[in-house]
Amino acid sequence: MSAMASPLASAYATPRAAYAGGARGAARHKPKPSSRRFGPGTEAAQRRVPRFAGSFLLAALFVGVGIFGAVRGGELDVFVAANGPLKDVLARAVGLGISTVEVSGTSRLSSQEVAAAAGIDGKGSLLFADVDALRERLKSNPMIAEASVRKLYPHALVIAVTERQPFALWQKDGEVSLVAADGTPIDRLRDARYVDLPLVVGEGANEKAKAFATLIDSQPNLKPLVRAGNWIGQRHWELQLKNGLTVKLPEANPEAALALFAGLMRDYKLSEKALILVDLRLPDRVVFRLTEQAAAQRADELKKRLPPQKGDAG
Repeated sequence: MSAMASPLASAYATPRAAYAGGARGAARHKPKPSSRRFGPGTEAAQRRVPRFAGSFLLAALFVGVGIFGAVRGGELDVFVAANGPLKDVLARAVGLGISTVEVSGTSRLSSQEVAAAAGIDGKGSLLFADVDALRERLKSNPMIAEASVRKLYPHALVIAVTERQPFALWQKDGEVSLVAADGTPIDRLRDARYVDLPLVVGEGANEKAKAFATLIDSQPNLKPLVRAGNWIGQRHWELQLKNGLTVKLPEANPEAALALFAGLMRDYKLSEKALILVDLRLPDRVVFRLTEQAAAQRADELKKRLPPQKGDAG
């Protein structure tokens, strides 16, 4: 019985041993739960998270709360008024402000005046500067005809301008201004260099300055004698000569009337006569008016030439 049991025992024992050995081997090679669950990808993810991310997020939270409180309390408006928009403040903080403004093309304007005309006040930044808006702002200045603006990183603006050139003087309400050829007022007359420019007087005369200059240029011998041109009723010119003589020109074809007057000046030496007015507005005649003294003398002369009337003494 024992002999028979022994083989049976050994037959059944062998699988148990193998099973036990297999279980022990499986247990030895079974991966740890932590390794299976988290693996190498988690370590890479952990390496990608900045070390101080939590501190930065907390700081951002405090900054956000502070900005919210400033907005609600009105302090942000005060800050922006003093320092400019927040985006420009941040741009300046990283070195992208506007610390240099290079200006070219000026003859009468200074670099400071050009920068002020562009609205550059130190509160903006190069990063957020709108060059098109700066250009239009410059062109809105009556002394600037054209302008270009470009950025030169990290902190410079390059501005090139074309100034309007004085073409004539315009007098209105007792004030004399420089005007460009298109009639745009440039500035008040401050410089004696421009006193020899053509002078036009009256409402809307600035817009007719170029036409007036062309008119008097048509008579080179007469031009030096003309002091000013009065634009009367926005319809016709009235010339003021330097000797005090007034010449009224017609609304239609003033060039022909001025040519006629130039001939009379040459042939009859009108500048030597005691005249205060020559009216050329009528197509079939020229009207002359004497000074008061000359008119009185003329009346006396005519009176002497006339025969005495009945009843006159003598």
